[in-house]
Amino acid sequence: PNVEAPLGDFFGVMHGVDFYPVNTPFISVKEHNGYECFFEMPFAKSARLEVENGPDASNSFYIQVAWHRYPDQEMKEKRRFSAQWRREMPTARYGNDYLILDADGPGQLVGFFYGVRLIDSVDRWSHGGAENIYLDGLGEQPAYLRGIGGEDTFATSYGGVLHRPETHLYDGIPYYVSEDTGEARSAQRLVGYRFYVADAIRFRESIRFQFGSMENDIASMVYWYQEGAPRRYVKLPAWEKMLPATELKAGQMD
Repeated sequence: PNVEAPLGDFFGVMHGVDFYPVNTPFISVKEHNGYECFFEMPFAKSARLEVENGPDASNSFYIQVAWHRYPDQEMKEKRRFSAQWRREMPTARYGNDYLILDADGPGQLVGFFYGVRLIDSVDRWSHGGAENIYLDGLGEQPAYLRGIGGEDTFATSYGGVLHRPETHLYDGIPYYVSEDTGEARSAQRLVGYRFYVADAIRFRESIRFQFGSMENDIASMVYWYQEGAPRRYVKLPAWEKMLPATELKAGQMD
């Protein structure tokens, strides 16, 4: 597997909570810190899993890994699983879209998680726009996929203002709270996810995946398969820069 950040990073770091339920074919989260990952991660020669602890030495965990061995067989599958975590704070209001993924092909986008801590009181978080996916920009048949409002990507409406947290197979907003910060409107804290299964997104040359944003604190985790080595355009920041409400300007992870 080619994984930039462990599953626990996204759930713990984005909102400082240990649990909210997620029930999908790929990711499952249960109460009392039960995290499960069901992505296929093919490897031909070897695989290495590493977990890096934070500064709190009292943390502990256990892990189980299920894998299959096929003696005397040759694996012809060229694609490899990849995952990448990003964060930016503050993002630009109606400016450059928040960057989720920039990768080479051939490959397939599987899905992503998207977390927002609302800071901007000018407009709803969702009015910055939704997904903007550019496929094969240098190829013979480039394509551009564009969503409408940010909440529509996760199959809800009206900015999710009256949304009750829920989880479904391929999309949902499992974490949604409103906090009174003294501003005229409450500050939303939310996490949405989307997996492209029935509507598979494949690319030959390249993919660039961005999401419209207001001036907020945003983090994401994206999952995809690709042939060849991934482009290493992200360097994880220091632990304190991963924490909510800390400044991490655009480009500092690139």
